[in-house]
Amino acid sequence: MKSLSLILLLILGVSNVSVIQAQDPPAQTYQPGYWQPVARFDTKRIVEVNIINNTDIPIEYDLTDIEAMNPQALQPEETGNLKGFGSSANIVIYPLVNDTSKFNLRYKVEVDEDSNIVNVSVIKDKPSFLGHRSINLQQTGAIYLY
Repeated sequence: MKSLSLILLLILGVSNVSVIQAQDPPAQTYQPGYWQPVARFDTKRIVEVNIINNTDIPIEYDLTDIEAMNPQALQPEETGNLKGFGSSANIVIYPLVNDTSKFNLRYKVEVDEDSNIVNVSVIKDKPSFLGHRSINLQQTGAIYLY
């Protein structure tokens, strides 16, 4: 067997063999959908949340941790602030009107990276949109809307 290998080397000659690696396309990990965070905050810094009522109705917000605080009302165009809750929170926001058949609430989230403040703008949307009811800030820094 050794002589066969030697004969092949002599016949084919010794040359540089270049190795070609397979060219895989870059990973495509983002898939749109509700399971993706809408934004991220820095978990190594204190985070605050501003709730901005951009509707024409009063709303109320609260942390789901019953011991944290009582529900806080916001009139149209008012802003409320949550802080001191740590690095994770579940925040509920709901309208303070009886008839919600003509609209649902929608949240738009922006994070000010310099101050680590999460700004949640609350707007009214058509009933065809299912609506948001809560904001989940996770210990990983991910922010989800439900």
